[in-house]
Amino acid sequence: MLGRSPFAPRVGLLNNAEIVVWQASRRLTIALTIGVTAVVLRLTGVVHGPVWPLFAIIPAYLGAIALLTVAIERTHHVSRRALMLLALTDVAAIFGAVALVTEPAFYPRSLLVTLIALQFTQMFFGRSSSITVVVASIVGYLGLVVLAWHRGVDVKWMDEVWLLGLYMLVALNGMALHASANRRLTALVDLFAAAQRGDFSRPFVEERGREPDGITLLGRSYNHLRSELASMVMNDPLTGCLNRRGFDQALEQTVARAERRGGYLAVLAIDIDHFKTINDSIGHLAGDSVLRDLAGVLTHSSRGGDIVGRVGGEEFVILLPDADMEMAGVVAERVRDSVRRHAFATGRGGITVTVSVGIACEQVTDAHAGRALRARADEALYVAKRLGRDRVISWAPGIRSNATPPWTLSIG
Repeated sequence: MLGRSPFAPRVGLLNNAEIVVWQASRRLTIALTIGVTAVVLRLTGVVHGPVWPLFAIIPAYLGAIALLTVAIERTHHVSRRALMLLALTDVAAIFGAVALVTEPAFYPRSLLVTLIALQFTQMFFGRSSSITVVVASIVGYLGLVVLAWHRGVDVKWMDEVWLLGLYMLVALNGMALHASANRRLTALVDLFAAAQRGDFSRPFVEERGREPDGITLLGRSYNHLRSELASMVMNDPLTGCLNRRGFDQALEQTVARAERRGGYLAVLAIDIDHFKTINDSIGHLAGDSVLRDLAGVLTHSSRGGDIVGRVGGEEFVILLPDADMEMAGVVAERVRDSVRRHAFATGRGGITVTVSVGIACEQVTDAHAGRALRARADEALYVAKRLGRDRVISWAPGIRSNATPPWTLSIG
């Protein structure tokens, strides 16, 4: 069941084939333990009846399991039909041994042993395999009882019906508990897989009538760590604003919201002019200080709700939800002017810095708008740098630019 999670390959989750191979050793151990115990009890006189059928049934069972395991190891795949066949093999081995070795008075013990087979299936393979075990066990037990009745054994049918009712109660309760555990484990798998992609937007939600077990505690621990993990993975440690991964995720989410209502979205691509000169002349520590200060200037110059990210060495972007081209231009000019007037502190005193800004804006109509906006904003930024820097350029078809002071240029 867990192996069918769509994110299983990303988090290295075991699939059903690996689980069956792992379970083969358990089946081998349990079958041999039952066989040896039966022989010892027979030799010591604790139980009576023939044990020789076990020398045929157990090797046949182990051979079938071995063949299936080898086939699965070669193909690395197991179908639902094969899982159901495996469950039927377990049940057939149990009731075959009971029919040939055990006296009718001890037939009810066979239902106890089938609970082991049920544990193998319900924990990993979901409802179909578990139901197969339960139905096959009931049919197998009824077959044993009918066979004993035909042999002249006095069968108390109401007692047998009551026994099967108890068995079904225990089996269904176990299936319900494991189904709940598997469902919540699958939710956690998906959350961790999303976290691996840098998506921390969804918390672990405890179900109504929550079960206070280890899975719930793990989910709560994930929720407690979620904000810290998001900060470590999504934020740039130097400037505190979003890094490339964090900005790309924010862009994707913002595009999805804008697409639903057909809203506008703008992106500003920002680059520090002659930043290499700063690093070469006064050192990289001074350059780091400029980057930290610039992040603060960009945040204070943009609107509340705008998203600032650092996507390269000296490259920043600002995402403006619900902003048309006019609003984006106002924010871009405010950013450029605020940077020019700011005194950037370094170890050698304050310095002035300028930035070039590229603008891209459009009304969002599909999920690919974010990628297009980023590319267009970068193209407009390239034009701004090529024309002399310290300016804002708006992208347009054919890149007919609107330059800001100190020059006004039109590019055909």
